[in-house]
Amino acid sequence: MRSDEPGGLNRRRMLAGVAAGSFCALVTRSPARAACAIFPPDGAREFLILRHNQVVGRHDIAFSRPKPAISAARADAIFVVRSDIEIRAGLLGTDEFRFVHRAEETWRDGWLDALVSDTEDDGRRRRVRAERRDGVFSGVSNSLKFTVSGYIIPSSLWHHDTVAVEALLDTTDGIVKVIRARDLGEEQIPRGGGRVTARHYALEGQIQHQLWYDGDCRLVRAAFLARDGSWLTLEEG
Repeated sequence: MRSDEPGGLNRRRMLAGVAAGSFCALVTRSPARAACAIFPPDGAREFLILRHNQVVGRHDIAFSRPKPAISAARADAIFVVRSDIEIRAGLLGTDEFRFVHRAEETWRDGWLDALVSDTEDDGRRRRVRAERRDGVFSGVSNSLKFTVSGYIIPSSLWHHDTVAVEALLDTTDGIVKVIRARDLGEEQIPRGGGRVTARHYALEGQIQHQLWYDGDCRLVRAAFLARDGSWLTLEEG
């Protein structure tokens, strides 16, 4: 098996790649998740960000296929994902915590082909620019260069392989972070004034989130800890 194919590396080689300043990521799809469409239909998803049941921000994500497909088999040849996140909340006794993140992912033939992001994290600015050339995904995070070999999923959470890989590319800083997902089973969660059955995963490691995906492998809810220990929850608006 080639090292650039999903499942082509073991965990020891992955960690060695981290130490070397480059990374090769592993994906292990389960049969149930493999049945889901790789990319969702065109359109927008809107999430409210809640803290103590108060709205403190928004997370909007838009999917598009900018070029008309020559055939149905090529419908996903180019796929673009745009993420817009803004959080304003009083945390840690401060007057206001502000987090703003804009990102654009370009996917080509099922692989992440380019990433551009701009993040302001409570006054600290980070810009990431990266693209795939000759099978290697490389770029710059501010002035720091990085390289990722093989199949990689970004940390934007929408992709159904998020819970099937052992590492994610953090879209805010360009750093590949080792994770693992625990399947906590199905739950009924609120959605758009009603309830939906979703599978709950606990993402652990260098990125720690609680994630819920519906039967079509679409993200419908997420939660993560803020710096002051309070929970921020994403719910569809």
